[in-house]
Amino acid sequence: MKKLGYIMIMLVAVVLLPAGCANKKKIAARQAEQQQRIQDSIRQVEQLRLQDSIRQVELQRIQDSIARAEEQAKRQAVKTLYVPRMTVTVNMSGQQLSTPATLRWQRGKGTMLSVQPFAGLEMFRIEQDPQGVTVIDKINRRYARLSNEDIKKKGIVATQDDVDNWIQQNIIDKKDQPQLILKTDHAGISGSAVIYTSSMQLNANVNIRGTNVDTYKQVTLEQLVKGI
Repeated sequence: MKKLGYIMIMLVAVVLLPAGCANKKKIAARQAEQQQRIQDSIRQVEQLRLQDSIRQVELQRIQDSIARAEEQAKRQAVKTLYVPRMTVTVNMSGQQLSTPATLRWQRGKGTMLSVQPFAGLEMFRIEQDPQGVTVIDKINRRYARLSNEDIKKKGIVATQDDVDNWIQQNIIDKKDQPQLILKTDHAGISGSAVIYTSSMQLNANVNIRGTNVDTYKQVTLEQLVKGI
């Protein structure tokens, strides 16, 4: 009987152990499959997040581009500027000159600064155009002409685009301030300009046609400055 019992136990073991191993393998396979599904789900979520992030970046880029275009269009809408009230102060050769002045500007065409110490009396005029700058001594009927290349040699870059951008950024964009104080210091000449923004006129009808200097004597800028 004991032998029969041992035989039954052996038979059960032979039958159940492979089944148990098979069950363990199935469980391990299911766990591996579930783990793979979890990993796949995680990757899908990460891909969705990445795609959403890319979409957000692209959307922001488009919005920034639209904002820049709108700002550029807003700026380009201002074609001319007239400043009838400003004060210019120049420090040169130990002397200081402070006088009223007016400013006219036309985008893409040029700028005209007129120095008028007394009403109706124009003492100096500075005319900037796409080719260069002309400084005119109205009292002594002399003028100095500097091309853009001449200006560049003095360490100043003053193309028409440079001038337009400078006026846009330093005057037009700050038109809501009560007054603007602009300063410069170059080649031994320092100065400042105070612009009373309440008098500024945007898109005004301005005339920046250059002065006819046929009857004026042409001198160098240094000669013109020394003769003041």
